[in-house]
Amino acid sequence: MNKEEWMFLKKCEKNAHTGIAAKERFIRLLEVFQSIPKAKNILDVGGTFGTARWFKEKFPTAKVTILNNSKKELLSYKHVIYQDAQNFCVREKYDLIFAGEIIEHVYNPDGLIASCLLALKPRGYFIITTPNLSSVYNRIFLLFGWTPGHYSPSMRYLTGNPFLANKKFTKFGYIGDHKSVFTWKGLYELLRKYGFQIIDSDGYCYGQEEKYKALGNLYYKTPKGKLRLFLNKFLPAQLREGMMFICQAPSHINREQVSKGILTEQLWEL
Repeated sequence: MNKEEWMFLKKCEKNAHTGIAAKERFIRLLEVFQSIPKAKNILDVGGTFGTARWFKEKFPTAKVTILNNSKKELLSYKHVIYQDAQNFCVREKYDLIFAGEIIEHVYNPDGLIASCLLALKPRGYFIITTPNLSSVYNRIFLLFGWTPGHYSPSMRYLTGNPFLANKKFTKFGYIGDHKSVFTWKGLYELLRKYGFQIIDSDGYCYGQEEKYKALGNLYYKTPKGKLRLFLNKFLPAQLREGMMFICQAPSHINREQVSKGILTEQLWEL
């Protein structure tokens, strides 16, 4: 593990409202950036002040814009778009769009993917990261009939899994509200249906040895973080806790067809 890069990620999240989860994926991103053209215009969908600092350090000459509907997350950052990640429209077109740990929070994941595709330049790059519903741990949990990790059936309580229950962190508003959760194959196929070419993929771990900054002044110790980081080295990518897809947009898209993914009403109101 790149300890220097890990410490820099901790520095980036300092004074931010939300910490940077799954820091290991950012270390993997550095390898990805070596294999794709240098981006000049970047959109971080669901990004925070912490991720903005990281991208500006890695792309010092690029314009980095953060799209988020929470002013708490963005502080005094200059390039900001206050819109909903699952239904946004922007004037600019971007070389690179990053949607890190956001799709699991939205009601309509199609809207997020469609909005990102419409905001990309032809052959632009889309990188998405999210928890893996089919990770090795979740497969074991489901064998016992337990709630899988990184899924939030309740907005108030952690239920159905004795390994995940933590009385200290069941206050309303802290639960991760992960509703749109995917298996590896499920997300892969959905991205392909929108015309994305999957040029690379990888898995990563959410564990870390030290306490993780969750929200504000609330810190969380990930269970068995050191052990999970160790085991992660030996797991196939498709069985790891988190998954990352590096995608390239097609040269031409049917904008009318893609826009159908952006629902503006609840399904039962259509």
